[in-house]
Amino acid sequence: MCKLKKIKIILLIVAATLIGAMCLFSSNLKAELNIDSLRKARGYDAVGDFSEGMARVSKDDYWWFIDKEGKEYWKKRKYDYVWHFSKGMAGVKKDGYWFFIDKEGKEYWKKRKYDFVRPFSEGLASVKKYDKCGFIDTTGNVVINLQYNYAYDFKGGKAKVGTDKEGFYIDKTGKRIGKSPQ
Repeated sequence: MCKLKKIKIILLIVAATLIGAMCLFSSNLKAELNIDSLRKARGYDAVGDFSEGMARVSKDDYWWFIDKEGKEYWKKRKYDYVWHFSKGMAGVKKDGYWFFIDKEGKEYWKKRKYDFVRPFSEGLASVKKYDKCGFIDTTGNVVINLQYNYAYDFKGGKAKVGTDKEGFYIDKTGKRIGKSPQ
């Protein structure tokens, strides 16, 4: 009798685990289907992944955002391009220049007229102006001067940057920490 009870308990645990896994898979599948059906229903040209509760969408060469319920944000601003939200901010391009917005739609550093920005990564975003790249923090302060020909996102505390002559890695203070393969 004792062995039979143990087998029943094990079977109940396995069944509960399988049901839990199926629910998890089903909810992930449903989220993907909702994005796909949303794209078809509204005729979006593109729908990005959700990041910090928002997804970027485009139609007819303009970009804006939607939340998980499908509510649209800042559609009338007609951005030329947008990045995903990171650290509460998203890079947006309008009239040929880049700046950032927060989740309330407030615009930051628009007058700086950046030529390009990348999303925040590890608290810093790469920005480009007059063909030179550097990094700003989430308050807009330049923390690594615009001095590189290219600068990628920080990952694991380092970012790949380069000049005309070479590519290398820097840390978050701008200190060179190793050569990068080109």
